[in-house]
Amino acid sequence: MLDKQFEGQSGTKRYILVVDSKAQELLSMSLLLQRFDYQVWSANTTAQALEMVAVAVPALVIADLSLPGMSGTDLLHLLKQDPRTSSVPVVFLIPDGNEATVKRCLEEGADGCISKPVQAEELFRTVQASIEPSPRKNIRIKTRLAVSVNNVPLKCIEGECASILSEYGMYVPMAKPYQKNEQLTVQIKINNRSVSAKASVLYRHMYGEGPFKEPGMGLKFIGMASEDQDFIRQFIREETTKSGK
Repeated sequence: MLDKQFEGQSGTKRYILVVDSKAQELLSMSLLLQRFDYQVWSANTTAQALEMVAVAVPALVIADLSLPGMSGTDLLHLLKQDPRTSSVPVVFLIPDGNEATVKRCLEEGADGCISKPVQAEELFRTVQASIEPSPRKNIRIKTRLAVSVNNVPLKCIEGECASILSEYGMYVPMAKPYQKNEQLTVQIKINNRSVSAKASVLYRHMYGEGPFKEPGMGLKFIGMASEDQDFIRQFIREETTKSGK
């Protein structure tokens, strides 16, 4: 559900362990997960992964099916045999979406598969489904975008701007948030383009309330031109996959 999707952090405090012998793919995967607000540890081999697991149990293991030495399947079996890690979900990276490969991995005990090259949306949905109590289907990003509400520009220089954005809503810190369920007209400035939408207030916080202990409101978009929604979707995709932090 979208309800309160912008309240609090999405990532678990435990870490996600990514295991891949290919340095570039390992880096790309780690950066994506970090942008989704997860803590990430990485390993090149099953042996390295087991050393890390011995130090701290991960929330999730994402492993390439084809690893040098002991394979991803070997890693899965070793984790399932250890009472400390038997309940840790394992997701395999596979070279294509071959149904036979996916079926074999699931029969071995994997919790899911992700096709390579990894797409941000599939990775996000798979991780959410594997470890989050209330999984989200849509990527949200941290950002800082100028916003007008009911044709009144907010004071972005004072922090009143969109701080979290998805294609279906956003979170806006502001000194005097609107009432819950109130319907608003908003304009968001994204890359020199103004995107307009009708929005409903899902929740509001005053000083000392909510995860940030600061006033603000979560909005759900209830009306937006399809080309503007496509533009937001593309903006989020580019922000998620661009190089650097």
